[in-house]
Amino acid sequence: MSFIEPSLLATLIAGFIVAVAFPLGALIAIYIPYSVSRRALFAAFGAGIFFAAMMLLTQQALILGNVFDLVLGFGLGAATFGLAQNYIRRCKACTEQERKVKREKSEGKLSVVGTILDSVPETLFVGIIAALRQPNLYAAVAVLFLGNIATTLEGARIMRDQGISKREIMRDWLVDFLIVGLAAPLGYFLVGAVSNDILAIVLSFATGTLIVFIAGELIARAYRESRGHNEDLFISAGFLIGVILLFVL
Repeated sequence: MSFIEPSLLATLIAGFIVAVAFPLGALIAIYIPYSVSRRALFAAFGAGIFFAAMMLLTQQALILGNVFDLVLGFGLGAATFGLAQNYIRRCKACTEQERKVKREKSEGKLSVVGTILDSVPETLFVGIIAALRQPNLYAAVAVLFLGNIATTLEGARIMRDQGISKREIMRDWLVDFLIVGLAAPLGYFLVGAVSNDILAIVLSFATGTLIVFIAGELIARAYRESRGHNEDLFISAGFLIGVILLFVL
C-alpha cells in the first residue's frame, strides 16, 4: 500500500521534471559549445513556447477567479519583474557606454531571476492541476520543461561567455532547481487551503512576469544577437508546439 497519494506523487515527479531543466540546460551550456546565433534561436523558441503557457495560465486564472484577480496578479507580476530588472541594472552615475556594459553583464543574472519569478507560480500551477486531477498535467509539464531548458541554454551561455565560473553558473541554476522544484508540492497543498481567488492571482502573477521577461529579455536578446532571419520562425514554432501540446493533444 502506497503512503503517498497518486496525485501527490504525480506532483512531485512533475515538479522535478519542470525544475531539472535548469541544471540540465546549464550543464549543456557550460560543456557543449554553440554560437551566439544559436543562443538567439533558443531565446526565440523559449519566448514562443512561453506565449502558449501564458494562454493556459490566463485561461485557468479566469476559470478560478475573475477579471479583478487577473488584473491584480498580472500587475503585481509585471511590476515585480520590472523592479528586479531595474535593480540589477541600476547604475545612476554611469555613462551611456557604461550602462550598455552593465546591461550586457546583467543579462545572465536576469535569466536566473526571471525564471524564478515566473517558474515558481507556473510550477505552483502544476501542483494545482494535479490536485484538481485535471487532464492537462503532462502537457503543462512538457511545455514548461521545454520553455525552461530553452531559456537556460540561452541565459547560462551568456553567463559562460561573460567569463563567470562554471561553479557559480551551476550554483545559480541549482538554486532555481531547488526553489522551483519545491513549488509543485506547495501548489498541491494550496488547493483547499486558500480561496480560488488567491489561486487565480498566483497564476496571473506568473503571466505578468512572463510577458515582461519574454518581451524585455528573450525577444529583445534574440533579435539583438541575431545572425540571420530565423528568429520569427523559432518564436512561431515554439508557440505552435506549445499550443498543440496544451490544447490539442
